[in-house]
Amino acid sequence: MTAIYANQLAQKLNPLPLLVLLWGEDAGAIRQAAQTVIAATGVDMADPFAAEKLTLNDLATNPSRLADSAQTLSFTSPHRLISFSGISGDESAATVTALTDAVKTTLSLPLSAVTIVLPVPKLLEKSSALVKAAEAHPQALSVRFFADAARDLTPFLKNEIEAAGQRIEPSALQLLTASLGADRDIARREVEKLLLYAGTEDPITEAHVLESVAGAIPADAFRLAEAVGARNTAQTDKLLQHLLQQGEDLSAAFTLALRHLTTLKTAQALKAEGKSESEILLQTGKSRAPKPAQADFLRQINHYPAARLAGLADYAVETLTTARSGLLEGNFVLQRALLALSA
Repeated sequence: MTAIYANQLAQKLNPLPLLVLLWGEDAGAIRQAAQTVIAATGVDMADPFAAEKLTLNDLATNPSRLADSAQTLSFTSPHRLISFSGISGDESAATVTALTDAVKTTLSLPLSAVTIVLPVPKLLEKSSALVKAAEAHPQALSVRFFADAARDLTPFLKNEIEAAGQRIEPSALQLLTASLGADRDIARREVEKLLLYAGTEDPITEAHVLESVAGAIPADAFRLAEAVGARNTAQTDKLLQHLLQQGEDLSAAFTLALRHLTTLKTAQALKAEGKSESEILLQTGKSRAPKPAQADFLRQINHYPAARLAGLADYAVETLTTARSGLLEGNFVLQRALLALSA
Protein backbone atom coordinates (compact mmCIF):
# COMPACT_ATOMS: atom_id res chain seq x y z
CA MET A 1 0.00 0.00 0.00
CA THR A 2 1.31 3.48 -0.74
CA ALA A 3 2.52 5.72 2.05
CA ILE A 4 0.06 7.95 3.87
CA TYR A 5 0.37 10.92 6.20
CA ALA A 6 -0.67 11.07 9.82
CA ASN A 7 -3.97 12.89 9.17
CA GLN A 8 -5.08 10.03 6.90
CA LEU A 9 -4.50 7.25 9.41
CA ALA A 10 -7.97 6.99 10.98
CA GLN A 11 -9.73 6.53 7.63
CA LYS A 12 -7.31 3.77 6.61
CA LEU A 13 -8.01 1.46 9.55
CA ASN A 14 -11.12 -0.15 8.09
CA PRO A 15 -10.41 -2.84 7.07
CA LEU A 16 -7.58 -3.35 9.53
CA PRO A 17 -4.13 -3.52 7.91
CA LEU A 18 -1.73 -6.39 8.43
CA LEU A 19 1.06 -4.00 9.40
CA VAL A 20 1.04 -0.35 10.47
CA LEU A 21 4.52 1.15 10.36
CA LEU A 22 4.62 4.51 12.17
CA TRP A 23 7.86 6.37 11.52
CA GLY A 24 9.40 9.84 11.44
CA GLU A 25 10.75 12.48 13.78
CA ASP A 26 7.74 13.22 16.02
CA ALA A 27 8.06 10.48 18.64
CA GLY A 28 5.15 11.79 20.70
CA ALA A 29 2.74 11.76 17.76
CA ILE A 30 3.96 8.28 16.83
CA ARG A 31 3.20 6.97 20.34
CA GLN A 32 -0.29 8.49 20.22
CA ALA A 33 -0.94 7.05 16.76
CA ALA A 34 0.09 3.59 17.98
CA GLN A 35 -2.59 3.80 20.67
CA THR A 36 -5.12 4.86 18.03
CA VAL A 37 -4.35 1.78 15.93
CA ILE A 38 -4.45 -0.50 18.96
CA ALA A 39 -7.86 0.87 19.94
CA ALA A 40 -9.15 0.41 16.39
CA THR A 41 -8.43 -3.34 16.52
CA GLY A 42 -10.76 -3.77 19.49
CA VAL A 43 -8.31 -6.23 21.02
CA ASP A 44 -7.77 -6.20 24.77
CA MET A 45 -4.02 -5.79 25.33
CA ALA A 46 -4.41 -7.64 28.63
CA ASP A 47 -5.65 -10.76 26.83
CA PRO A 48 -2.61 -13.04 26.38
CA PHE A 49 -4.48 -15.18 23.84
CA ALA A 50 -5.26 -12.25 21.53
CA ALA A 51 -2.48 -9.73 22.08
CA GLU A 52 1.29 -9.84 22.36
CA LYS A 53 3.83 -7.13 23.15
CA LEU A 54 7.24 -7.45 21.54
CA THR A 55 10.53 -5.62 21.89
CA LEU A 56 13.65 -5.54 19.76
CA ASN A 57 15.33 -7.67 22.41
CA ASP A 58 12.76 -10.39 21.68
CA LEU A 59 13.86 -10.41 18.03
CA ALA A 60 17.52 -10.44 19.01
CA THR A 61 16.90 -13.53 21.15
CA ASN A 62 14.62 -15.20 18.61
CA PRO A 63 14.62 -13.74 15.06
CA SER A 64 11.52 -15.76 14.10
CA ARG A 65 9.48 -14.48 17.06
CA LEU A 66 7.45 -12.00 15.01
CA ALA A 67 6.60 -14.48 12.27
CA ASP A 68 5.67 -17.15 14.80
CA SER A 69 3.46 -14.75 16.71
CA ALA A 70 1.73 -13.50 13.57
CA GLN A 71 0.80 -17.08 12.63
CA THR A 72 -0.59 -17.88 16.09
CA LEU A 73 -4.37 -18.13 16.19
CA SER A 74 -6.38 -16.10 18.68
CA PHE A 75 -8.84 -18.17 20.69
CA THR A 76 -10.58 -15.31 22.47
CA SER A 77 -10.90 -12.65 19.75
CA PRO A 78 -11.65 -12.60 16.01
CA HIS A 79 -8.49 -10.52 15.52
CA ARG A 80 -4.95 -10.80 16.83
CA LEU A 81 -2.78 -7.83 17.81
CA ILE A 82 1.01 -7.62 17.98
CA SER A 83 2.50 -4.34 19.18
CA PHE A 84 6.11 -3.30 19.50
CA SER A 85 7.32 -1.08 22.33
CA GLY A 86 10.54 0.38 23.65
CA ILE A 87 12.02 1.58 20.33
CA SER A 88 13.75 4.81 21.32
CA GLY A 89 15.45 5.92 18.12
CA ASP A 90 18.96 5.26 19.43
CA GLU A 91 19.21 1.69 18.15
CA SER A 92 22.12 0.55 15.99
CA ALA A 93 22.02 -0.08 12.24
CA ALA A 94 22.40 -3.80 12.93
CA THR A 95 19.29 -3.74 15.12
CA VAL A 96 17.30 -1.95 12.41
CA THR A 97 18.47 -4.54 9.87
CA ALA A 98 17.34 -7.39 12.13
CA LEU A 99 13.93 -5.72 12.55
CA THR A 100 13.63 -5.19 8.80
CA ASP A 101 14.45 -8.83 8.10
CA ALA A 102 11.87 -10.01 10.64
CA VAL A 103 9.18 -7.78 9.13
CA LYS A 104 9.99 -8.86 5.55
CA THR A 105 9.80 -12.53 6.53
CA THR A 106 6.48 -11.98 8.26
CA LEU A 107 4.97 -10.03 5.36
CA SER A 108 5.86 -12.88 3.00
CA LEU A 109 3.57 -15.25 4.90
CA PRO A 110 -0.13 -15.86 4.07
CA LEU A 111 -1.55 -14.08 7.12
CA SER A 112 -5.06 -12.95 8.09
CA ALA A 113 -6.90 -11.52 11.10
CA VAL A 114 -3.74 -10.02 12.61
CA THR A 115 -2.42 -6.46 12.92
CA ILE A 116 1.18 -5.59 13.74
CA VAL A 117 1.69 -2.11 15.20
CA LEU A 118 5.27 -0.96 14.72
CA PRO A 119 6.22 2.53 16.02
CA VAL A 120 9.77 3.41 14.93
CA PRO A 121 10.75 6.99 15.83
CA LYS A 122 13.78 8.76 14.35
CA LEU A 123 15.50 5.71 12.84
CA LEU A 124 14.13 5.53 9.31
CA GLU A 125 14.31 7.45 6.04
CA LYS A 126 12.12 7.32 2.97
CA SER A 127 14.75 5.09 1.37
CA SER A 128 14.97 2.66 4.31
CA ALA A 129 14.35 -0.98 3.43
CA LEU A 130 11.73 -1.28 6.17
CA VAL A 131 9.74 1.66 4.78
CA LYS A 132 9.96 0.25 1.27
CA ALA A 133 8.79 -3.17 2.46
CA ALA A 134 5.73 -1.67 4.12
CA GLU A 135 4.88 0.50 1.13
CA ALA A 136 5.21 -2.44 -1.26
CA HIS A 137 2.82 -4.72 0.63
CA PRO A 138 -0.89 -4.42 -0.29
CA GLN A 139 -2.05 -4.89 3.31
CA ALA A 140 0.48 -2.66 5.07
CA LEU A 141 0.43 1.02 5.97
CA SER A 142 3.48 3.26 6.10
CA VAL A 143 2.67 6.42 8.05
CA ARG A 144 5.19 9.23 8.22
CA PHE A 145 5.29 11.79 11.03
CA PHE A 146 7.16 14.99 10.33
CA ALA A 147 8.77 17.06 13.08
CA ASP A 148 7.01 20.30 13.89
CA ALA A 149 8.76 23.47 12.86
CA ALA A 150 8.52 26.39 15.28
CA ARG A 151 5.77 27.94 13.17
CA ASP A 152 3.75 24.71 13.55
CA LEU A 153 4.40 24.26 17.26
CA THR A 154 3.49 27.84 18.23
CA PRO A 155 -0.25 27.62 17.39
CA PHE A 156 -0.37 24.15 18.94
CA LEU A 157 1.00 25.48 22.24
CA LYS A 158 -1.28 28.51 22.13
CA ASN A 159 -4.34 26.33 21.54
CA GLU A 160 -3.42 23.99 24.39
CA ILE A 161 -3.07 26.91 26.80
CA GLU A 162 -6.28 28.61 25.67
CA ALA A 163 -8.18 25.33 25.91
CA ALA A 164 -7.31 25.34 29.63
CA GLY A 165 -8.85 28.81 29.97
CA GLN A 166 -5.52 30.58 30.34
CA ARG A 167 -3.69 33.27 28.34
CA ILE A 168 -0.02 33.64 27.52
CA GLU A 169 1.93 36.75 26.59
CA PRO A 170 3.37 36.71 23.04
CA SER A 171 6.94 36.94 24.31
CA ALA A 172 6.30 34.07 26.73
CA LEU A 173 4.83 31.96 23.92
CA GLN A 174 7.91 32.65 21.81
CA LEU A 175 10.19 31.61 24.68
CA LEU A 176 8.15 28.48 25.31
CA THR A 177 8.36 27.46 21.65
CA ALA A 178 12.11 28.04 21.61
CA SER A 179 12.54 25.94 24.76
CA LEU A 180 10.85 22.84 23.37
CA GLY A 181 11.71 20.32 20.70
CA ALA A 182 9.52 18.84 18.01
CA ASP A 183 7.88 16.15 20.15
CA ARG A 184 4.25 17.17 20.72
CA ASP A 185 3.82 14.66 23.52
CA ILE A 186 6.64 16.30 25.47
CA ALA A 187 5.31 19.75 24.53
CA ARG A 188 1.87 18.86 25.87
CA ARG A 189 3.34 17.69 29.18
CA GLU A 190 5.37 20.89 29.47
CA VAL A 191 2.21 22.96 28.91
CA GLU A 192 0.48 20.95 31.62
CA LYS A 193 3.37 21.66 33.97
CA LEU A 194 3.41 25.35 33.05
CA LEU A 195 -0.32 25.72 33.72
CA LEU A 196 0.04 24.11 37.12
CA TYR A 197 2.99 26.34 37.94
CA ALA A 198 1.25 29.57 36.87
CA GLY A 199 -1.90 28.70 38.80
CA THR A 200 -4.31 31.65 38.91
CA GLU A 201 -1.76 34.17 37.68
CA ASP A 202 -2.97 35.51 34.34
CA PRO A 203 -1.53 35.88 31.79
CA ILE A 204 1.42 33.49 31.70
CA THR A 205 4.62 35.50 31.44
CA GLU A 206 8.23 34.88 30.45
CA ALA A 207 9.05 34.51 34.14
CA HIS A 208 6.58 31.62 34.44
CA VAL A 209 8.11 29.90 31.42
CA LEU A 210 11.65 30.36 32.71
CA GLU A 211 10.79 28.93 36.11
CA SER A 212 8.72 26.02 34.80
CA VAL A 213 10.45 24.95 31.59
CA ALA A 214 13.96 26.35 31.79
CA GLY A 215 13.97 25.55 35.49
CA ALA A 216 13.63 21.92 34.44
CA ILE A 217 11.14 20.88 37.11
CA PRO A 218 10.15 17.39 35.89
CA ALA A 219 6.51 17.03 34.86
CA ASP A 220 6.41 13.83 36.93
CA ALA A 221 7.07 15.91 40.04
CA PHE A 222 3.73 17.67 39.52
CA ARG A 223 1.98 14.36 38.89
CA LEU A 224 3.60 13.01 42.03
CA ALA A 225 2.06 15.79 44.12
CA GLU A 226 -1.37 14.87 42.76
CA ALA A 227 -0.77 11.18 43.46
CA VAL A 228 0.17 11.98 47.07
CA GLY A 229 -2.96 14.09 47.50
CA ALA A 230 -5.09 11.29 46.05
CA ARG A 231 -3.44 8.81 48.44
CA ASN A 232 -2.47 6.67 45.49
CA THR A 233 0.57 4.93 46.90
CA ALA A 234 1.14 2.73 43.86
CA GLN A 235 1.22 5.70 41.50
CA THR A 236 3.38 7.65 43.95
CA ASP A 237 5.92 4.83 44.06
CA LYS A 238 5.90 4.48 40.26
CA LEU A 239 6.58 8.20 39.76
CA LEU A 240 9.24 8.20 42.45
CA GLN A 241 11.06 5.35 40.72
CA HIS A 242 10.84 7.20 37.41
CA LEU A 243 12.30 10.37 38.92
CA LEU A 244 15.09 8.45 40.62
CA GLN A 245 15.93 6.58 37.41
CA GLN A 246 16.29 9.96 35.70
CA GLY A 247 18.75 11.02 38.40
CA GLU A 248 16.46 13.71 39.81
CA ASP A 249 16.88 15.24 43.25
CA LEU A 250 13.57 14.68 45.09
CA SER A 251 13.72 18.02 46.90
CA ALA A 252 11.60 19.78 44.24
CA ALA A 253 9.08 16.94 44.22
CA PHE A 254 8.80 17.04 48.02
CA THR A 255 8.30 20.82 47.95
CA LEU A 256 5.56 20.53 45.32
CA ALA A 257 3.82 17.80 47.32
CA LEU A 258 3.91 19.97 50.45
CA ARG A 259 2.51 22.91 48.48
CA HIS A 260 -0.32 20.75 47.18
CA LEU A 261 -1.13 19.34 50.62
CA THR A 262 -1.10 22.84 52.10
CA THR A 263 -3.66 23.82 49.46
CA LEU A 264 -5.77 20.82 50.51
CA LYS A 265 -5.55 21.99 54.12
CA THR A 266 -6.79 25.45 53.08
CA ALA A 267 -9.61 23.85 51.09
CA GLN A 268 -10.70 21.74 54.06
CA ALA A 269 -10.83 24.87 56.22
CA LEU A 270 -12.95 26.64 53.60
CA LYS A 271 -15.30 23.66 53.47
CA ALA A 272 -15.62 23.72 57.26
CA GLU A 273 -16.67 27.38 56.96
CA GLY A 274 -19.51 26.33 54.67
CA LYS A 275 -17.99 27.58 51.42
CA SER A 276 -19.39 26.12 48.20
CA GLU A 277 -17.32 23.96 45.88
CA SER A 278 -17.06 26.78 43.34
CA GLU A 279 -15.83 29.17 46.05
CA ILE A 280 -13.28 26.62 47.25
CA LEU A 281 -11.99 26.10 43.71
CA LEU A 282 -11.73 29.86 43.20
CA GLN A 283 -9.91 30.59 46.45
CA THR A 284 -7.46 27.70 46.04
CA GLY A 285 -6.55 28.61 42.46
CA LYS A 286 -8.25 25.58 40.90
CA SER A 287 -11.06 27.39 39.09
CA ARG A 288 -9.10 27.41 35.81
CA ALA A 289 -8.14 23.75 36.01
CA PRO A 290 -9.80 21.22 33.66
CA LYS A 291 -13.04 19.72 34.99
CA PRO A 292 -11.50 16.27 35.69
CA ALA A 293 -8.69 17.93 37.66
CA GLN A 294 -11.23 19.92 39.66
CA ALA A 295 -13.19 16.77 40.44
CA ASP A 296 -10.02 15.01 41.59
CA PHE A 297 -9.13 17.94 43.83
CA LEU A 298 -12.59 17.97 45.42
CA ARG A 299 -12.31 14.23 46.10
CA GLN A 300 -8.93 14.77 47.71
CA ILE A 301 -10.45 17.40 50.03
CA ASN A 302 -12.93 14.82 51.27
CA HIS A 303 -10.55 11.90 51.65
CA TYR A 304 -7.19 13.24 52.79
CA PRO A 305 -6.83 12.94 56.62
CA ALA A 306 -7.25 16.33 58.27
CA ALA A 307 -5.16 15.24 61.26
CA ARG A 308 -2.21 14.51 58.98
CA LEU A 309 -2.52 17.93 57.35
CA ALA A 310 -2.63 19.57 60.78
CA GLY A 311 0.85 18.24 61.55
CA LEU A 312 2.22 18.84 58.05
CA ALA A 313 4.51 21.74 58.96
CA ASP A 314 6.29 19.84 61.72
CA TYR A 315 6.57 16.74 59.53
CA ALA A 316 8.11 18.79 56.73
CA VAL A 317 10.72 20.35 58.99
CA GLU A 318 11.62 17.01 60.53
CA THR A 319 11.93 15.35 57.10
CA LEU A 320 14.05 18.08 55.56
CA THR A 321 16.31 18.22 58.62
CA THR A 322 16.92 14.48 58.39
CA ALA A 323 17.43 14.62 54.62
CA ARG A 324 20.08 17.34 54.99
CA SER A 325 21.80 15.85 58.03
CA GLY A 326 23.99 13.49 56.02
CA LEU A 327 23.14 10.59 58.33
CA LEU A 328 20.98 9.06 55.59
CA GLU A 329 20.95 9.55 51.82
CA GLY A 330 18.71 12.56 51.12
CA ASN A 331 16.64 11.04 48.32
CA PHE A 332 16.00 7.95 50.44
CA VAL A 333 14.57 10.08 53.26
CA LEU A 334 12.38 12.11 50.89
CA GLN A 335 11.19 8.98 49.08
CA ARG A 336 10.07 7.37 52.34
CA ALA A 337 8.37 10.60 53.44
CA LEU A 338 6.42 10.97 50.17
CA LEU A 339 5.27 7.36 50.32
CA ALA A 340 4.12 7.89 53.90
CA LEU A 341 2.18 11.01 52.90
CA SER A 342 0.46 9.05 50.13
CA ALA A 343 -0.64 6.20 52.38
